[in-house]
Amino acid sequence: MTTKPLYLLIKLDVDGEIVSDNDLANTYAQNFCNSLEFELIDHCLEEEENPCLYIGGEGDNDLCDERGRPL
Repeated sequence: MTTKPLYLLIKLDVDGEIVSDNDLANTYAQNFCNSLEFELIDHCLEEEENPCLYIGGEGDNDLCDERGRPL
């Protein structure tokens, strides 16, 4: 049997009083993935690669359509 990767974007709702900073968030995410036998890959494309990718940041969304594709 051959395998191939399946990439998923997962959103987790966590208690903000427990997961209160980036280090705790990284630990929580790693433990979550380990418990389900997932591999955690934390990668975000740089703006040069995808100018419409603004996760938790600010940007000029006028450069993109409603699906985040460049105009």
